[in-house]
Amino acid sequence: MAYVTDLGAGQRLWIESRDRLTILNLLSASAGQQQSQRMSVETGAWAAPPQAFRTAGGVVVQVETENGSRFVQVQGSQMQSLNGVPVLSGAAVLPMQETTEDPMPPMEPMKPMEPIKPMEPMKPMEPMKPMEPMKPMPPMNSGHPLQMGEMQMGEMRMGEMRMGELKMGDMEMRLNPMQMKMGSLEMRMGSAERQSQQRFCTQCGGEVQMGDRFCAQCGHRVGELSHS
Repeated sequence: MAYVTDLGAGQRLWIESRDRLTILNLLSASAGQQQSQRMSVETGAWAAPPQAFRTAGGVVVQVETENGSRFVQVQGSQMQSLNGVPVLSGAAVLPMQETTEDPMPPMEPMKPMEPIKPMEPMKPMEPMKPMEPMKPMPPMNSGHPLQMGEMQMGEMRMGEMRMGELKMGDMEMRLNPMQMKMGSLEMRMGSAERQSQQRFCTQCGGEVQMGDRFCAQCGHRVGELSHS
């Protein structure tokens, strides 16, 4: 058995008897939100329907039970049980209606979460192309000149220390025979063999060795020499 009364200012009070308990539910509704306070008082079985009175100090609920009258005061959003008998003379009686409505309607069940879509499998990575093998460097032989930019070098040997030719820009140098050319300038050095020299005495014509001061044939002092 339950009763409901409108307290005004967006408040409604449900009063319900369960076994030997009196249960009060105070609902306060405002824009966009709703609050609820609940209170249970052991009163015993009801002997009559509850009554509500509006007084200067708030709303007083009177419940007649087999053990006598019990009073609960509602002030704002607070509820408390009163030990004494309040002054109700001149208080306005609030209409009370019997109801089967639940003061706390059940909450709507939450919607089940949508299953998570499986992730698309990653596309396999393309295999890396194998690196091309490095080409071996050509051997340093005498058949091919070595060239770096504008610089070109021909045959070079360690031993007899023989170099073929060296080119860099407009400069060209060859060492066998010695020849150097730069633009219009050209210089050459031949490889003529040394001429053998023979010394003879001016008196008798005998052969004189290098370093002799006198002729070994006639003893003449070596003076002017003639060359063959």
